[in-house]
Amino acid sequence: LGWCIEWLQAYFLVLDDIMDGSHTRRGQPCWFRVPKVGMIAVNDGILLRNHIPRILKKHFRQKPYYVDLLDLFNEVEFQTACGQMIDLITTLVGEKDLSKYSLPIHRRIVQYKTAYYSFYLPVACALLMAGEDLEKHNNVKDVLIEMGTYFQVQD
Repeated sequence: LGWCIEWLQAYFLVLDDIMDGSHTRRGQPCWFRVPKVGMIAVNDGILLRNHIPRILKKHFRQKPYYVDLLDLFNEVEFQTACGQMIDLITTLVGEKDLSKYSLPIHRRIVQYKTAYYSFYLPVACALLMAGEDLEKHNNVKDVLIEMGTYFQVQD
């Protein structure tokens, strides 16, 4: 399950670097900037993303929380894609309109683009595996999203 979370993060980061035209990630060249990789990185991201349901099916399909895990990964991916969209439309390449960018917008980008998959997803997976109903733990979700926001501001 941990690998699925890692693959989801790697998928997001590979595509984010391409969309942002980034040069480095964690002190290393972005994957798409590595010689002979280029836009093959898009396909690599797709492969990373497609491993997730395959592994979940292989190891969890007989578990009572299997469908909830699938739903959770899909929901987190959707939230992250929404954060990416907000980021992209407020920071268009070549367009320096800072009126689109504000602290509330930044907070929303961070919450949706980072906090859900980095902080909420691992704990939500553990709650599901423990037989818990995620709807009964919204306070945990709120705290984890705040932690993710704080982490990103520090980063």
